[in-house]
Amino acid sequence: MIHVDTNAVAEHAVLGRVQEHADEAVFQVQLTRYTCGGLVIGMASHHQVADGQSMSGFSASWATAVRTNSALLPSPFLDRGATDKPRSLPLPVFDHGSIEFKGKHSSSRSYRVLPLDRIKNLAVHFPGEFVAELKARVGFSCSTFQCLLAHAWKKVTAARDLAPDDFTQVRVAVNCRGREKPPVPMDFFGNMVLSAFPRMRVRDLLSSSYPAVVGVIRDAVARVDDEYIQSFVDFGEAQRDVKLASTAATLGTAFCPDLEVDSWLGFGFHNLDFGGGPPCAFLPPDLPIDGVMILVPSCAAKGGAHLFVALDNEHVEAFKKICYSIE
Repeated sequence: MIHVDTNAVAEHAVLGRVQEHADEAVFQVQLTRYTCGGLVIGMASHHQVADGQSMSGFSASWATAVRTNSALLPSPFLDRGATDKPRSLPLPVFDHGSIEFKGKHSSSRSYRVLPLDRIKNLAVHFPGEFVAELKARVGFSCSTFQCLLAHAWKKVTAARDLAPDDFTQVRVAVNCRGREKPPVPMDFFGNMVLSAFPRMRVRDLLSSSYPAVVGVIRDAVARVDDEYIQSFVDFGEAQRDVKLASTAATLGTAFCPDLEVDSWLGFGFHNLDFGGGPPCAFLPPDLPIDGVMILVPSCAAKGGAHLFVALDNEHVEAFKKICYSIE
């Protein structure tokens, strides 16, 4: 069993830039052995040092080194110059001061803070057959992530019983490696995550078909392109001497009516083999923020996935009743 915490709910949008935090560990590992022979590997890393893609590659190399007793492993791509290339005259064209950071002119929504004991963590298993049915309902080629996010967005929003005229959005973590021009190698070790924000009015989300909701998600993610990435890099250069605060949520934040999602579906954590075979389970940490979701591939059944989601206790029972209904 492997329990991995890559600090998925920590700061995004740093693209490899690391601030000085002398009193914070950048990587921690805990091994817990049981008398039955079981082993739990717990990992925590600072998101400003490495994103999920980086930790996946690191973990795979570590497992290979342990399993083969070899120190001769491929080196990751470490050229920060390939990811952080501001124009000679920095020219940000998007409002990053409001999108990725908090400031006096920020338009970021204000959220309530809940007592931690009111935030409940749920694990929902979607079998491969359920995912296949969702994809068939979409009607065109789409990823497991896209169809499951569309489904979860609709169901959590319905469970929250929001006002029809409210707007709801999802903060989607986007791996920018293949979106920059030229593309950055997938084995780049650092953080190349920015966020997309698909947004819909509540009544439209709940009444829209799955193809329509997947389309909204795709359009938002597509906007995180090379132009957007370059604008963000230029913004960082222009604000080099300015202290910026990330929009990452603090403990107890209630994102309602919004959500935040991280997909680990493309990572190889569930295939890690330290010499005893692949893990029997792969778990993210408890999520102390209402509305945060993580999608993880199933270790037991091919094609299935687990949704780990934290919700205000007031919405848990309503969500459980409808989480498997496809409408």
